[in-house]
Amino acid sequence: MPSAPVDYTRTSARPAFAALPEPVRAEIARLAGAPVQAADPPVGSGFTGSYAGVLHLADGRRVFAKAGGPAMPHVITGLCREAEVVPLLAGLRCVPTLIGAAQVDGWAMLVLEHIDGHQPGMPWSARDADLAHAACLEVASLPPERLEPLHLTGLVEDVAANWGIDGAFGAFARGQRDWPHGIRRPSPEELAELAALAGRAGTALRGDALCHNDVRPDNLLITADRAMLVDWNWVRASPPWFDLVGLWPQMAHDGIDLARFDDSPLLADADPEDIDCFLAVIVAYMIEDVDAPPPPGCTDALRRHQLWQAALFLDLLAARRGW
Repeated sequence: MPSAPVDYTRTSARPAFAALPEPVRAEIARLAGAPVQAADPPVGSGFTGSYAGVLHLADGRRVFAKAGGPAMPHVITGLCREAEVVPLLAGLRCVPTLIGAAQVDGWAMLVLEHIDGHQPGMPWSARDADLAHAACLEVASLPPERLEPLHLTGLVEDVAANWGIDGAFGAFARGQRDWPHGIRRPSPEELAELAALAGRAGTALRGDALCHNDVRPDNLLITADRAMLVDWNWVRASPPWFDLVGLWPQMAHDGIDLARFDDSPLLADADPEDIDCFLAVIVAYMIEDVDAPPPPGCTDALRRHQLWQAALFLDLLAARRGW
């Protein structure tokens, strides 16, 4: 099988810790509870240009810090949301501990526990897949009383308002848009079926379970005994299977037999047509702006990621539909 055209350890261009404004660095040290003695190079994963990296403290501890400034208001919004969400998920084994959060001079910052782990998916192993499944199950099993303080938006509302997929496949079928280069173009019959599947989103993606909503290999860290999920700024209410199925296309590409999940509680009440709807929606979402320049702070790897994911989701959908 061909390897991924994206190195997910090198998708971002981030500033070094020393390049952050002095008040920001000082506030991060205050949140961490000790002076910063050294900083590792910023992480290369992710798709923004904000700071994220491991810091070595004078008391011997390591922490993971994130910071975003006024030039990236979307990052500030995300960090503030993560600061709200993570403490409300305390006790889940797959959620890192938030040490502190603050805002200074128009900057937002988080300090989290350091996680000693590796990113899965290079390629996926059966063990990593099972640990990722366990994390998705833990998240989706959170009882309703734990969800109320999160004030979750439904995934359906996101799809309707923000994802720009309405009619996308029809536009391709009518020749109003050119199909992206580098991905197999569906036949007219397949495009019609894709459009019909995407049209189910209003009911297929409705649910009351918590979903991380951005589970991908670079938001996972595999430790000695669990998978940890990071970047908790996109949580939504969804069907319980949503996070897990979002990992299936790359797992399948890497040779993981998806039948290992057949008995998962996450799939107990899942309609296969709803899952296929989700796969179709993600194909549309990924190709919607794949030919546009990347947003400020993002590298070209974002668009390569979108094209690659669209191809993987389309491949899995084709296999499931018998195309």
